[in-house]
Amino acid sequence: MRHVMKAKEQKFFGSFFQKRTFFFFLLFASPAVAAPPHKIHVGSLILYHCIDEYDGYCGKITQPLDRHGGDAGTIEVGFEYYPHTDTSVPPAGVVLAQEGGPGFSTTGSRDGYVRMLTPLRDHRDILLMDKRGTGRSSPIGCPALQNAYLPTQHDVAACADQLGGTAWFYRSADAADDLAAVMAALQTGPADYYGDSYATWFGQVFAVLHPDLLRTLVLDSAYPVLNDNASSEVNAGQQAMDIVCRRSVPCAVRPGTATSRFATLLASLRKHPVSGVAPGAGGVKRRVTANPEGLFLIIGDAGDAPTTWRDLDAAGRAWLDAGDALPLLRLVAESRDSYSGGGSAYEFSVGLADAVQCAEYGNFFSLYASRATRLTQYHAGLKELVDDYPQMFAPFTMHDAIFSQMDVEQYDTCLTWPKPVEDIVPGQPIPPGSVFPAVPTLVLSGELDTVTSPSEGRATAALFPNATYIETPNMIHESAIGDGGYFVPPNGEDLSRCIGPIVRAFMLSGGSVGNTKCLARIRPIRTVPAFAARYMDVTPANPATGNQADQTGLTLASAVAETVGDAVARYYVAYNGYDIGLYGGSFTINPISTGYTLTLQDYEWTKDMRVSGDVVWNQVSGDIAGTVKFVAGTHRGTVTIAWNDRETEAVAALGGAIDGATLAATRLAP
Repeated sequence: MRHVMKAKEQKFFGSFFQKRTFFFFLLFASPAVAAPPHKIHVGSLILYHCIDEYDGYCGKITQPLDRHGGDAGTIEVGFEYYPHTDTSVPPAGVVLAQEGGPGFSTTGSRDGYVRMLTPLRDHRDILLMDKRGTGRSSPIGCPALQNAYLPTQHDVAACADQLGGTAWFYRSADAADDLAAVMAALQTGPADYYGDSYATWFGQVFAVLHPDLLRTLVLDSAYPVLNDNASSEVNAGQQAMDIVCRRSVPCAVRPGTATSRFATLLASLRKHPVSGVAPGAGGVKRRVTANPEGLFLIIGDAGDAPTTWRDLDAAGRAWLDAGDALPLLRLVAESRDSYSGGGSAYEFSVGLADAVQCAEYGNFFSLYASRATRLTQYHAGLKELVDDYPQMFAPFTMHDAIFSQMDVEQYDTCLTWPKPVEDIVPGQPIPPGSVFPAVPTLVLSGELDTVTSPSEGRATAALFPNATYIETPNMIHESAIGDGGYFVPPNGEDLSRCIGPIVRAFMLSGGSVGNTKCLARIRPIRTVPAFAARYMDVTPANPATGNQADQTGLTLASAVAETVGDAVARYYVAYNGYDIGLYGGSFTINPISTGYTLTLQDYEWTKDMRVSGDVVWNQVSGDIAGTVKFVAGTHRGTVTIAWNDRETEAVAALGGAIDGATLAATRLAP
């Protein structure tokens, strides 16, 4: 299921993304300097200036499509090159970043990579190559498969028929050889490599095939090319539920455990599923069902955004205790959207994703067999899996996993894929008996990641003889790069500003992580105390010196804070810079020099309160502050809110006026 883990990012790369990127460039631009040269010579290549924001250059080389000597023709492999800025000395080396998926364009995530690596750029060049079949490297475009919300076997078969035997020429090994060829043409020398998600798999393949081209290797959210444990995500999810709850006061004070409540929720929905219309990702309403298959989808996607862990326990309680299904249905809808297709193949190629999965991840059936025989083998394989490992996805059943909404496990994806061509063995990403090099390797795993779990990270680190493993506390998928390269912070790195510096220190030193004390300061996820259909059900804020608001006013202020917090949490799922409230209204996300402004317009977290105004998130300092107005029945007011998002159990300060009375209060930050 690896290739859809970041599929939500494909939703919104179009014109808004380009305008937002250019706006950031204007905000950070230095005073006028001489224009960069139109073209430069690097190694044997001529590169042309193409990226204004970071003074980047574009190039391409031509490679054989079939590296086994066939006559399938050639493929253009494109890349972006960002020269070191201290031109008084030759570069000290090159930093090589790679995006995951598989299927994502590395250059499409340039904002995250270039910003995160900029502190190294005075003496190091940065190289971003799009793996074959993605971005600048001849992206695979299969229209039906690319645009399907939930791809069918017919869509996959159409792509398979379109590609024919060439479907087998997009393996990680082929792309690794492309990368080696690009580096040879640029005469870069050994690189410091950073890869996230599937790019950790690709990084392992590159390390095995071209160990001499690596100086250091950083694998962020890794899973191993050997002994992949497909069930570890759900197991990690069970652990993550309790970790999140124990470390957040609103959840920790409740009797029992988060996993016990989840088991009760699962049993309830197994007997009585609930359906309805709920906001999905990016402001689109979906009709969805909260049932065991829907919960399995939520857990499978939980590692991709802290929003899920923030909301899940309270959403389950809202249904079990109050019969309010909407918060839970919203989580199902958001998770469905994160797995969905659509968008440009240039930014994310679903065809490339399937090509890698079918060539390298393994199946229940032989790809050498006919389609009819494959189907028979598939059903036999599923039966064997159910019989031999009935608890593989506990507390879920195998049925829940196999028939999960959006087909999370994707066991049947490759049923219609073309037969392998000569000399290519399915399920073999590296040659048998391969030796993993002693290159200094840093493996990072988010403690709460259900996409590539910590157990997979540890298994990856064990493959390398000179590896350092760090499990990043309270973090999800992709520890070092800010939000996986999407809605990128000004500095490009994680919002804790802890893991990015560790990665850079590792690269600079050639293998030492340096001071890691910051890991202990990464704050836990703050959970929702409870979802409330009406503002009067919210726990009042605590009055502070100078407060004149009555108990109703303190309750209204607290409900405003929860509304603001709900919008801030949707920053991670509002892929098109827009989202809608649980009950109505909307907000937009706009860049500023230090982060983003969220503008709420009649945003409704409860049925009876509308909140409008601006909330500024300074992602450099961690401060979040805003001034909003609200309407709740006959009540009116203006509320200021401020807290530091990096603080553990941060306290929000509330001010303003409610129904003409001065407000001065505090409460836990949302």
